Amino acid sequence: MWTSSIHSAVCGAPIVLVHKMVRRKLFLLIALLLVSFLSVLPSSWWLANVVSHTLLPSPPPSQDLRQFLRNRNLQSYLNNIQLLAEPTPSDCESQSIIPMIILVSSRPHHFEQRDAIRNTWAKKQITYFIMGVQQSSRNFIMEGIYIEAEKLRDIIVYDFIDSYQNLTLKTALMLQWTLDKCSQVNFLFKTDDDVFVNPWTLKTVAREHPHAQLLGYKINKSRLHRDVYYKHYMPRWLQRDDIIQEYLSGTGYLINGGYLRKILNAAYKVPLVNIEDVYISYLVAKKTLNLTLTHDSRLSPKKPWIPLRCIYWNLATIHSVRPSEITSIWSSVKLVAKQYRRNKNVCNIYNFFNRDIFLY
Repeated sequence: MWTSSIHSAVCGAPIVLVHKMVRRKLFLLIALLLVSFLSVLPSSWWLANVVSHTLLPSPPPSQDLRQFLRNRNLQSYLNNIQLLAEPTPSDCESQSIIPMIILVSSRPHHFEQRDAIRNTWAKKQITYFIMGVQQSSRNFIMEGIYIEAEKLRDIIVYDFIDSYQNLTLKTALMLQWTLDKCSQVNFLFKTDDDVFVNPWTLKTVAREHPHAQLLGYKINKSRLHRDVYYKHYMPRWLQRDDIIQEYLSGTGYLINGGYLRKILNAAYKVPLVNIEDVYISYLVAKKTLNLTLTHDSRLSPKKPWIPLRCIYWNLATIHSVRPSEITSIWSSVKLVAKQYRRNKNVCNIYNFFNRDIFLY
């Protein structure tokens, strides 16, 4: 019996030791796994974030259309929008006949865009910038605007929130201001502050179409965007038709001065939508008044991907350009204009490149 107890003690000691060693190794393994997990956790979060942004759609852009649920009557909006600033005196007051004025849709914080335009193509053509008020940082930005308007006398400011969804209101205000202050104009050219305007070619376009009612880059049988993720989203409750038969691109189009009042008066009876070029040129001008929309590819909503002077020269508008590009394109166009005075055929060989295949 004494021998048996001795044997148990001797044999039991290694078993306890083995258990302790196993527990120690298990603890070390768990600790190692925990440290490894914690070390890769930040990179895992980063990877998950990248994958989610790649595979999942981004949040939809701001599409606050509630105002159109409350009221779609243009006249009631215009009656309640106050004019806050305008050029006094304007160039229109001193001239009995004005071939063309350009009204540029701008936003309060787009100081660089306006400066680039003033220092380039606006020198050759009567040009004003029209805008509403800034929704965020309103006081700070607007103080700068009033100083700019007072100093440079080329800014028109109305008391409405300047947003993408209010572009239709802004274009209607262009028509209203022109009728009130510059009714003798032959053509109103509506454009945006990310557009380069070639004043020489634009005058040629207007001269070649003196009786055009509306003139621009005509888009036929365009399907409206019903996807809320798309910038030009228009819900079906605003416009039932899925196909727009024809309209002029809002990047730049001419309106004959003799039709401004007809268009504005007709617009008072057409419910507002949030896409301004569809509203003005199609729903009001074409569908309601049956006016003719004249196409001219030189009023392009695109941009050349071959940066050649003569391609710039043959276009009246170039869309989606930064302030620095406006300045550089202007330098190119001025050089061609100087050559053109001596030789009218200076850029004829480049007419082939005017096709849409060379634009994007």
